[in-house]
Parts: sequence; C-alpha cells; structure tokens
Amino acid sequence: MQDTRHLRIHVEQPMDPSPTATTNEQQQQSEQLPYQAGDIATILPSNPAHLVSRFLSVLPPSIQSIADTPIRIQQRKQKSHSNFQESSLNHPWPERCTLRGLLTHCADIQSLPEREDLYSLSVYCNQNHPQGKDQRDKLISLSETSGAALYGDYIIREKRNWVDLFYDFDAVRWEGSGTSGDVALMTISHLLTILPSIAPRHFSIASSPSYMVRQTAALESKEGFDVELCVAIVDHILERNGAVYIAGGSKMARAVREEIVEALGSVLEGGEGDAKKLLNKLKRKGMFSIEAWS
Repeated sequence: MQDTRHLRIHVEQPMDPSPTATTNEQQQQSEQLPYQAGDIATILPSNPAHLVSRFLSVLPPSIQSIADTPIRIQQRKQKSHSNFQESSLNHPWPERCTLRGLLTHCADIQSLPEREDLYSLSVYCNQNHPQGKDQRDKLISLSETSGAALYGDYIIREKRNWVDLFYDFDAVRWEGSGTSGDVALMTISHLLTILPSIAPRHFSIASSPSYMVRQTAALESKEGFDVELCVAIVDHILERNGAVYIAGGSKMARAVREEIVEALGSVLEGGEGDAKKLLNKLKRKGMFSIEAWS
C-alpha cells in the first residue's frame, strides 16, 4: 500500500542562469548542489504566530508575563529503567530562548494530547477555582483506560490540540486575586515538562540535481534550485522500522490511518488492537504523526 504526494520546494541559492552554459558547466553546477535523487530531506515545521499568541493567552498570567523574556533551560539527567520516562524527559529544547520562540519553533502545540498528558495536566488544576476539583476529576477520567470512549469523543473526534485543552480547563491557569493559595500551580518548568516537541518530517528527494540545474538556467530571473519530494505512506513499518507522517484533509487522514491499522492487524498476533497500540507507541517516539484539517 502506498499513497504518494509530489511536492516542490524552491531553495534560494545563487546560480549561473546563462542559457549558453555548456554541458560541463551545468554538470559542475549539478555537483555543487547539496543533494542527489534518493536522498532524504528533513523539514522542521513551525507554529503560526496567531496560534502561539492564542496558546499564550490561555496560560497562567505569571507565565504569559515572561513570554518574550530570554530564559535559560537546563535539562535534568535522570536515570530510569522505564523507556517511556526517559523519552518523556528528553525534549530537545534550546538552552537559551524566549518562551514565544520555543512555542513557535520547538513545541508541538498543534498535536493531540495523549491520555497520559491529560493525567499530568490534572495535577495543575487549582482547587480554589470554582470548577477546579471537577476539572481535575474530568482530566483524570479522560486519562483512564475506562474512559477511552470519552477520550476518543473529546480529543480524537473533535481534534482538540493543546491550545484547546488549556482553554477548556481554565483551572490550570487560574490565579485568583493573587492571595495565598490563589497562585497558579503550573510554572514554566512544569509546562516544558509536559509539552511534546515538534518532530522533524522526513521526505525522499525525487528530483535529479542536473535536471533542476537545466530547468533553473532556463529561468533568467530565478536564483536557486527546486527540490522535488516524494511523500509516501507505506505499510513496511515492521520490516523497515520506518516512520509514517500523514498530512491532508481529515477524511483522507482518517482513511489512511484505518488502512495502516488494517494492514498491520493482518500480520500482528493481536490483530488491529495490537496495530493501534503500535501506532501509539510510534507516536510517542515521534515516528507516527497525523496533521489533518477540515
């Protein structure tokens, strides 16, 4: 099974656009290009400014106030026998940045929170908020195995991301009047512990450098070169230990995921149940991602 998309990305780079360039000159230009057909292009997405601003607006005021203040991040080294705990602490945050910059380029605030993320967030519901206890209990309920159907309706079906989650559970950001007991429980350190990082997207390059040189030379006003990417979703996850990234309309994304689950379920002992568990495991490792829109 393979669903393919063909993309073209223009990379700015000064080149000789002369249409009279000889074959040898074109070959020399081709050899200077930093890729060959079949290589892998890695692209790191970023979040739009309006979404970052919206996310900042639903954070505790004490965190909002330092959004543009330079901060220094020190990673804590903790030994654990649990692979999940190790990976959850291994965020590639920069050592120096602003929170706004980190949310723009590093934190995956558009992703759908996992059930364990909801449990982690429940700890920060301020009990002095009028709905603090109810919101904490709801987050815990959503995180439990018995609440899988509720989680599916609330997060998966409605595609609620981290921004939506913080908006709905405002007890997390509530600081009251600032008196004793009314300060937000969540600090910026806590926030960076639970937020997932943006995973790079890997694509196969489908274009030939020499072809792209000739094409660029024909356009006198154009400097640089085009990289053509072949984006494929394959069912060889088990044999190749490959990553899968799905982007597109919500119906297409759902259909592709169902096809992957069906394909994996046909070879795994536990059927589609094990297939879904495997995809969730890959997602936590940053090897399975779905970006869908209506």
